[in-house]
Amino acid sequence: MNLKQIFAALLFSLFSLTTVHAAGNPVGEDFTMLLALCDDMLELAQKRNNQGFVETVDAALRLSEAQRRDNSMAIDRLRPKLRSAKKAVKGGDFDAGIGFVEEAKVLMKPAASDWDGGS
Repeated sequence: MNLKQIFAALLFSLFSLTTVHAAGNPVGEDFTMLLALCDDMLELAQKRNNQGFVETVDAALRLSEAQRRDNSMAIDRLRPKLRSAKKAVKGGDFDAGIGFVEEAKVLMKPAASDWDGGS
């Protein structure tokens, strides 16, 4: 290895180390469809539509399972929130269901990255 190759390998490894902190946070993941379903869930919960809410949560869980197969750690953290929302609404507690959906939406926000001047 010449000096340029060593330097390039060193830079690559340093860059890789700086991006490790974002593991588990949605840096480049697209949650557009899941966010739309969550908005629908919130609207249905405000209308006290139990059946519509449960059907929408089931659709979101199926979609998140498909995204989870791509090794998404963020999905692994938000799926329990969606399941809890479903259980709460099935039990008639729409306020708790809304809270769980809001928590799931927070987990879908992209992580700030230090290397691009994050905020």
